[in-house]
Amino acid sequence: MTVSALRGNLEDFGIADVFQLIGQQRKTGVLEFSGEAGTVRLHFDRGAVVSAAPVGSMAEGELAEFLVRSGRLSRQQVDSLIPECKASAQTVPRLAVSRGWIDQESLEAIEDLLTRETFFEVLRWERGAFMFNAQEVEHQRKFEALLGAEQILMDGLRMVDEWHSFTDLVPSLDGVYQKVAGFEEYRRAMSLEPSLLEAAEPVFQLVDGRISVKRIIDLTLLGSFDTVRLIADMVRAEVIEAVEPEVVERLQNLPLPKPSVNVRQAIPWVAGAVPTVLLLLAVIFGALRSPEPSPAIGATLGRKPLEAVRQSYETRALRNAVESHRFAVGSWPGSLDQLVTGPLLADSALAGVEARPYYYVKREDGVILLAPER
Repeated sequence: MTVSALRGNLEDFGIADVFQLIGQQRKTGVLEFSGEAGTVRLHFDRGAVVSAAPVGSMAEGELAEFLVRSGRLSRQQVDSLIPECKASAQTVPRLAVSRGWIDQESLEAIEDLLTRETFFEVLRWERGAFMFNAQEVEHQRKFEALLGAEQILMDGLRMVDEWHSFTDLVPSLDGVYQKVAGFEEYRRAMSLEPSLLEAAEPVFQLVDGRISVKRIIDLTLLGSFDTVRLIADMVRAEVIEAVEPEVVERLQNLPLPKPSVNVRQAIPWVAGAVPTVLLLLAVIFGALRSPEPSPAIGATLGRKPLEAVRQSYETRALRNAVESHRFAVGSWPGSLDQLVTGPLLADSALAGVEARPYYYVKREDGVILLAPER
């Protein structure tokens, strides 16, 4: 059976059958799956998977969102590229590469992760429809670097089989967990290989009793399967435990705590803070002299200048503390908690707006510090 156009229901023709057919016949084209969760689109080149992502209003829009959620691009960077994206045939991720904000190799690695995540989700669909159209697929990837349809299928089916073995310990990606023991206890309890321990450490550091499993998945770039499996192992080893939803909600609704400042500890930071304080005074003075006109009915209200400057200052102070730790100790801190055990920061500095935490992840090319989600 030769396939040029193929459509049907998942109840009659399984996803595995569709993938095997496209892979065996080395077809080039676009495969769409539609279900209750939305529509996803997969691009094939001679039987290999070029990319897969949910369908949005903008080309490669989900990839751009993934780059923001993982800390590779900021929301401001993505928003600044959208007008140019609409005026040209370029996408936001490709424009970001041309700006030097992310390199091509890193972009392709994240695109592959998004492809695997999308396919893993589709494999768990029980209902839906599919349609494949044989057509030309334009891309800039080397063919030998693409994911083989049969290989991604086997990997996906294996993950689906194993997924059910640990989702009872992590039943929801919206769940929040907190530490009840140290990483050394986890290391002794599990006796993992060095590569698995290296992957587990950033996951453990991000477990803080406030951010969700889904957020940890985004920040670590390990994927849903590997991250949830590691969190389940930590629950099994009794080094972390689930936080009740009402407790999480109460923590997230706490008012911003007042910083407790030690004068001796604060002295080294005064010089660095002076430019920011002057900028803050300029914003306040300008706001008093030239009040903004009342917004029109239905207009969107943005953040107040004072709030924006305050958050910018808090983020900068935290970045300075991270850099100071590296120069003093010779390595990046394992987590932001290490900064409050010394003279660098007060405990309250780790909680930003509405007591939501800053996110800190160590990577091979350095560290990523993200301001709290709003």
